[in-house]
Amino acid sequence: MNSPRIFGLLLILAGCLKSAPPPDVAPPPPDAGTTEAELIAPKVEAIEKEAAVVVRAVDEALWTHWTTGAPLELAAASKGHEALFSRQSLQVLRRARELRPWESKRISNLERWLGGELLARGVAAESEALANLEASATFTVDGKELPWRDLSKLLVNEKSAVKRRALWNGSHAAALRIDAAVRRREEKSKEVLAALELPAPLDFAAEMRGLELDALQKSADEVLTRTDAEWKATLQALADAEVKLPVAALTRAELPRLLKVPAVVEAEFPRPKIATRAVQTLGTLGVYGKPGLTLDLAEAAKKHPLPLTVAPAPDDVRVSVKPAGGLRDQQAVLGELGAALTLHGSRSGSFAIDRLGNPAETLRSSELFASLVTEEAWLSANEVNNRPQVIASARALRLFLLRRAAGIVLARLETQALADEAAARAKYVAVMRRAMGITLAPEEGARWRFETDDFLRSATQLDAMLGAEALRVQLGEGWWLKPFTPLAPIH
Repeated sequence: MNSPRIFGLLLILAGCLKSAPPPDVAPPPPDAGTTEAELIAPKVEAIEKEAAVVVRAVDEALWTHWTTGAPLELAAASKGHEALFSRQSLQVLRRARELRPWESKRISNLERWLGGELLARGVAAESEALANLEASATFTVDGKELPWRDLSKLLVNEKSAVKRRALWNGSHAAALRIDAAVRRREEKSKEVLAALELPAPLDFAAEMRGLELDALQKSADEVLTRTDAEWKATLQALADAEVKLPVAALTRAELPRLLKVPAVVEAEFPRPKIATRAVQTLGTLGVYGKPGLTLDLAEAAKKHPLPLTVAPAPDDVRVSVKPAGGLRDQQAVLGELGAALTLHGSRSGSFAIDRLGNPAETLRSSELFASLVTEEAWLSANEVNNRPQVIASARALRLFLLRRAAGIVLARLETQALADEAAARAKYVAVMRRAMGITLAPEEGARWRFETDDFLRSATQLDAMLGAEALRVQLGEGWWLKPFTPLAPIH
């Protein structure tokens, strides 16, 4: 589903992936403050104000690009703020966190945001080279050169199992070229983080996202064990319906076609009804037309087709929607609404706390709203027919995404200590064979590095999906029929 991915992209561009807040610490009595602690406070205030200016400029640039098709000018958002993006600013925040523990949540958010921005700037050349390679890479099958970026679409549309496998196997060479570019970025990331006196990449990613690695590994393993029987049954049902192959004969080349949404399901989500159902859901929740919450439904020719949420301020949250139609599109739009409502409810009065904090609640809310397409009552209220098929398709997609995220997390954590690259690739193949429940050849190891080098984004997705499951239980059936209130954290 697109919603978590797009919102996750926005969070990364805005530098909002931060760890959970530390325990509150009481401020000292008025007569016990230290001179240095008092002197550093205005410096923190200045950094926070400047960060707010930059993040809001990024939001505005994204919004303009998304809704009008204007060039994306992200660099302009940072122009004139060179002093902010410096090691000196990072050192100020480190010292402030030590001197002012009663403000540790606010200061830690700023520190981690700035560290993430400095890392992104440090590996900008490598990231651009990787993006360009992914956009331009090709592979050859039966003498025909094909674009790497079209691989999934080619696999979805190819009816022949033999030709699907030829496409997949032929793409391994391109995967290895991309793997090399990922390796170069990884090495540069280590250099940049070391120069900034920040943790190694995996530990830094965990810190930024508020994740505890041992607990994360245990959670991912439990997900694969708990959902194993359901996934095997789902795979068999999908195979019987689409490719007419036993599960034992399935390879990864079959997955895109297996997960193709049936035409009868897609027909239940025509383009005109996507936005109508979103508006109706907002109305049921009592928030449609709420001040400070903008839903842009314009269908301008140059408007980006994927939904997007930006939040320049808690009282200025905007969602851009240009429906294309289909189940995934409905999920994506609903997911953006969930993200927007949670952002709109963040009103602590501190930019660093409201906007630069851990995005867990926002992403969890996005997953919760996206899951409405699996609820019989919501489908019925929105006049969706063929509900059993819709629910089955939506659950199959969600189960695949959940297990894939768990597999990538496990593969990342279980290969981190392996110095031998061949051993790491073999471990990746073994873990993903378990996660996907299908045959993976040793050559699949070509995808190890670039599939697991996602800065723990898969871990964030896994955490959000599990949090949404807990929320559905906590809120009870028909939660979307009640007036909306910001979602409380799950403990």
